[in-house]
Amino acid sequence: MNMGSRDLIRRAASGDMDAFAELFEPLRGFVYAVAYRLVGPDSADDVVMDTFLKAWRGMPRFRRGASLKTWLYRIAHNCALDHIRSRSRRGEVPLPDDDPEDYRQLPDTKQESPDHIMERNEDIQRVHQALARLPEVHRIALQFRYTDGLSYSEIAAATGVSMGTVMSRLFNGKQKLRVLLETEMNHE
Repeated sequence: MNMGSRDLIRRAASGDMDAFAELFEPLRGFVYAVAYRLVGPDSADDVVMDTFLKAWRGMPRFRRGASLKTWLYRIAHNCALDHIRSRSRRGEVPLPDDDPEDYRQLPDTKQESPDHIMERNEDIQRVHQALARLPEVHRIALQFRYTDGLSYSEIAAATGVSMGTVMSRLFNGKQKLRVLLETEMNHE
């Protein structure tokens, strides 16, 4: 963390809204992606708002040596889980997201045949469906690592578990995902 970031954190922790905005605005897309993946498109904006509100309130308690991104990720994850719990208490059932392309960009299709694109989209859909069937701890670890690109130590900090537990969850999650995908392929 450089000197300018430390100063922004210090200022934000003491109530400077401009410093807070300067620190967190570059992370808005990251928080939205986390929220979208966990609660879907209809509730992602609410989770983002809750996340930034809790981060604002929690700034005075932020440990200056910690990673801001990891800290914010943990808040976003917890806000999303709170939102899911609240939704289930109200009896709301989210509609399945049949179009996984809403939040990701396809590669340039000018050089690919429509058949190839359809096959890839079907593969992506299979992976999304298999991920959804994994236990939450494995799914989250895999998404942190392979979707968000977090390091093992960042995943450990974001989830509040040891590095060994992160490694175990990633290993077991990949094994379970492989079995789910192979089973599905054998049933086709």
